[in-house]
Amino acid sequence: MSARRGFSLAELAVALLLAGIIGLALARLVISQARFVAGQDGMLQARSAARAALNVMSGELRAITPGGLVAATPDSITVRVPYAFGVACVAALGNTVVSLLPGDSAIYRSATASGYAWRDSTGTWRFVTPATVGTLNVFPLCLLATPPITTLSATGWSAKGFAVSGTAPSSGSLVYLYQRITYAFAPSTTLPGRKALWRRVLSTGVSDELVTPFDTGSSFAFLVGSRLTVRTTAPSVLDSVRGVRVRLVGQSELTPEGKTAPSRFDLVTSILFRNNAGP
Repeated sequence: MSARRGFSLAELAVALLLAGIIGLALARLVISQARFVAGQDGMLQARSAARAALNVMSGELRAITPGGLVAATPDSITVRVPYAFGVACVAALGNTVVSLLPGDSAIYRSATASGYAWRDSTGTWRFVTPATVGTLNVFPLCLLATPPITTLSATGWSAKGFAVSGTAPSSGSLVYLYQRITYAFAPSTTLPGRKALWRRVLSTGVSDELVTPFDTGSSFAFLVGSRLTVRTTAPSVLDSVRGVRVRLVGQSELTPEGKTAPSRFDLVTSILFRNNAGP
């Protein structure tokens, strides 16, 4: 019976070399795939930050009426955001009773009035700031108006009529309650050393860090006049501003493996509003 041959030293060396080459290739493939996944996840985080900020701002900014832009810089804007609309009914004891139209009950309950606006006979919005909105629901008083005004209700919205301080609006004038809100790019408290988008309600002083983090390149520009000319600084006459161009440079929270900086997603979009209906 013949003896079984083993591997020679040369054959073993070749086998170990091939195994090493294959192992190195597999390791590089795994590392490459891990870095690719980390990069994609970082880009997704950056994109989500930019889009979330846009979704929050756009709804409120598009609702403002002529005269709604109060202050503006490249880092912040302050606007009057309507949250409830109605019709002036009657004057009583130095106040005006307003019959409110059905609206979003959740937004209404969470809002605190900074003031109210009413439209005069020329179509100009007049702002009353500050203003007190009564807590007593006095909508039946609207039936005393000439002609009587019926206060509407809807599913999830009971009939509402409240007294606001001041007697300027005449019966039948359009009225809306608004909050003064500031959107600003400012240092984050959640991620120190990074920027965040903040939303502050001036009537209450409550500030919320809406979305973070952002790159320092995030800013507001201003669309001015009927040609919507882009300006990086706000004009002296804010009534000429027809919208804002928002640059949202979202970042990932962490630096992806193999990168030297957080992932970035640069989103630039324009939000138009009726800050002034003139030419």
